[in-house]
Amino acid sequence: MPREVLALGLLAALSAAPAAGQQTPTRSCDMYVDSVLGTMTIRQVAGANRVFAGGGVYGRCLNQPTTMQSDSLAWYSDQGELRLVGHVHFRDSTGILDADRVTYWVRQERLVALGHVYTQNIRSKSDLRGPNLDYYRAVPPVRDTVEIFATGRPTINFYAQRDSAAGDSARAFVIVADRVRMRGNEQMWGSGRVTIDRSDLAARGDSAELDLGRNRGFLVGDPELHDSTGGHYRLTGRRIAFDLSEEHDVRRVIAQGGGEAQGPDWQLRGDTLDIAVDSGRVQRAQAWGSAGRANAVSGLNTVLADSLDIHMPGQVVRRVWGYGRGRATSRPDSTATEDDWLTGDTLRADFAVRDSAGRRSSELEHLTALGSARAYYHTENSQDPRGERGINYSRGRRIDIVMRVRKVRTVDVVGQVDGIYLEPMPLRPTTPDTTRADTTAAPRPRATPGAPPQPRTP
Repeated sequence: MPREVLALGLLAALSAAPAAGQQTPTRSCDMYVDSVLGTMTIRQVAGANRVFAGGGVYGRCLNQPTTMQSDSLAWYSDQGELRLVGHVHFRDSTGILDADRVTYWVRQERLVALGHVYTQNIRSKSDLRGPNLDYYRAVPPVRDTVEIFATGRPTINFYAQRDSAAGDSARAFVIVADRVRMRGNEQMWGSGRVTIDRSDLAARGDSAELDLGRNRGFLVGDPELHDSTGGHYRLTGRRIAFDLSEEHDVRRVIAQGGGEAQGPDWQLRGDTLDIAVDSGRVQRAQAWGSAGRANAVSGLNTVLADSLDIHMPGQVVRRVWGYGRGRATSRPDSTATEDDWLTGDTLRADFAVRDSAGRRSSELEHLTALGSARAYYHTENSQDPRGERGINYSRGRRIDIVMRVRKVRTVDVVGQVDGIYLEPMPLRPTTPDTTRADTTAAPRPRATPGAPPQPRTP
């Protein structure tokens, strides 16, 4: 059969009127088959066309920029259902779709793809690979936004539409989940063991949302978020929300419900954590909550309060503010059995930066307590460095403590001062033991049997 006659005949079959009572949207696909390389059969069943073609089929929509090809084709005009089987390739104005099998309901503008599925959003360059796909085309008046559903742990490379201007330098969010939904060019939802990875980010959770148009994301269900190297910070909680910069780098993270954050030499806990991030490192952290008090640990130092505000440029702790029943504790050294502590309505702890083996760390150098201040600290034993330390307990309106090498150096107490100092017992002088023999005296001569006694020297 000549190609022109074949195409006209198949066009008539595919453009047959729908069954009685059914309405065809004005913008649904008017199917046209350019060529069939093999055989074609057209049947009439209850006034409806049945078209079967094989050997290689190439088609398009007359009223849309949509093309398709496959090894074989089946068309059911009364249902508006087109089945494409074998090496299917479908392309429209928004995306491309490859699969082993595709069923296309033209009136609903819906495609279901099975087997070795690959689809790409032409505008944003986001793509998906997986075993299946449910694809709802953006064809007004049926719908104005494309939607995609997939199961079987597909893998998605997710970009924002504006990332296309960056070309190959754009960095994708790589998403894997049991089930995913994508809407438009920049919205994604995932559920079931969700993972989100990028060059500066690694996130996990039972469910996740990522909206690159609004530069935000959410994780719930035992979520975890940390920098991609695993060495800068790690954040957990029952729910995690994060904000992104225009370049989609993480700039803020909020953990709610038993939040915990960790760095190389610090740890932070609180019902709610609000953390500012720059260049993959924490710059500032705030913690508060009603179910439990906020707790910050840096080295051998701990600060506890109703709320905490921690300044840590370059992810090195420099200053900690504690508001509401603040308490700071410090372990003088690893041999000490009891901590030094300072309490007050408000606390401020200042840290110095130390470089050791190319690594920066924090060391406590100044503590201040304001309002109902109390201090308990140990003093060195000048008589016996290994002996018991002295104990000093002070109270006042304000207490300032200067530290050096983790030990208290000076203490200033202001306003209604009182306290007590317990000095270690001084060392007692050693007395000789008279019950022991004198080993320093000269030995007495021994008497010889039968010899006269020796005279004594006067």
